[in-house]
Amino acid sequence: MLNLCVPTILCNAAAAVMSRWGAVSERARQAGCSRQTIYNDTREVCARLQGRDHGIEQLRAQCTQLCEENQRLKSEQRRLVAIEQSALKRFAVTAQAEGVSLRVAETLLRTVLPAQRVPDHTTMGRWTQEAGRRAGEVLAVLDPWCAPLVETACIDEIFFGG
Repeated sequence: MLNLCVPTILCNAAAAVMSRWGAVSERARQAGCSRQTIYNDTREVCARLQGRDHGIEQLRAQCTQLCEENQRLKSEQRRLVAIEQSALKRFAVTAQAEGVSLRVAETLLRTVLPAQRVPDHTTMGRWTQEAGRRAGEVLAVLDPWCAPLVETACIDEIFFGG
């Protein structure tokens, strides 16, 4: 037989629920306590187990709620458009290049992004100004090389049409 070191209160409760005649009296003699102590210990163990069961039920309900919320968030995530900062900058610069005002670009972005993610028109203005400055630097290098070719193409178009 395996002997385990079990706290006295559990041994007392086990004796009370065994339903063997004389088990409570026998356990009281072994533990050196009264039968009433055995019954009190049994009530305490049962109350703790019921409290534990209630806690487990609360945890199960919370787990179910969290699983439902997780599913809802996953579903929302599939519908969300992921747009990084670089893509927003590219959108603003392209909109300006196409002749769309920055306020209209801001309004268009509000249709696909949450309000806190939409840059305001002044921010988009800074982005387009920076892109224009960089493009100017590139054009300053390319213009001297391309000017004679463009001039020839224009003359050909004017005089020979098509």
